[in-house]
Amino acid sequence: MKKPTLRRNKVQEKSTGATSGTARPPATSNRRRFLRNILIVVAGLSGFQYINQGEVTWVSDLYRTTTGTLSDYALRPQAGWRKATDTLDRVGAGKEGIPDSGFDLRGRVVRVADGDTLSVLDAANAQHKIRLYGIDTPERDQPHGKIAWSALSELVAGRSVGIVEVETDSYGRTVGTVYLGDQNVNLAMVEQGHAWWYRRHAQYERPLEAAEKQARKEGLGLWADSNPIPPWEWRRRY
Repeated sequence: MKKPTLRRNKVQEKSTGATSGTARPPATSNRRRFLRNILIVVAGLSGFQYINQGEVTWVSDLYRTTTGTLSDYALRPQAGWRKATDTLDRVGAGKEGIPDSGFDLRGRVVRVADGDTLSVLDAANAQHKIRLYGIDTPERDQPHGKIAWSALSELVAGRSVGIVEVETDSYGRTVGTVYLGDQNVNLAMVEQGHAWWYRRHAQYERPLEAAEKQARKEGLGLWADSNPIPPWEWRRRY
């Protein structure tokens, strides 16, 4: 039995581009036509300026005008990048323990719960619970816990403080750096040997890291014990 003769569909050949000749794809033709028109415009503008002014400067003039306008737009006070940078600087300052020109919160310390937690009453008589950022002190039932609580109480109890807020924790507390005048209270607690640098939550806080190393070296506070138990380990055990 003879195999049926296969006939190509002319419509298919045409649609797949299987035609003879050198016809260019439409897209290529359009690009070339567009580039040719651009060159004609450039040549026309250049020729017109040269005839009238004896030189061609419109390209460099256009470049300077465009870049100047974009630069002015980017440097405007309300530019988004500027606002973002200011916000990052502000958060970074809070984490580094650097007070800005206006604290996020001011108030009088009305309660000291332990060595790293206190409560302040603001001017509107609203109470805020503050967790000191970047440090961790012994628990109240842990060795040196009551001493840490007493040390923080002596520093700030009943006094007006400023707080640079870093974040809000899962308990709804404001986590921040507390200032008594120009004194960084968080840093002072570590310098005096009453707190650990809480590296898990503040791994880049070099001032706190340096303060802990120095307190360890001098055997201050809790470091008088040869092997004090960090509070995060104490909490897991007890």
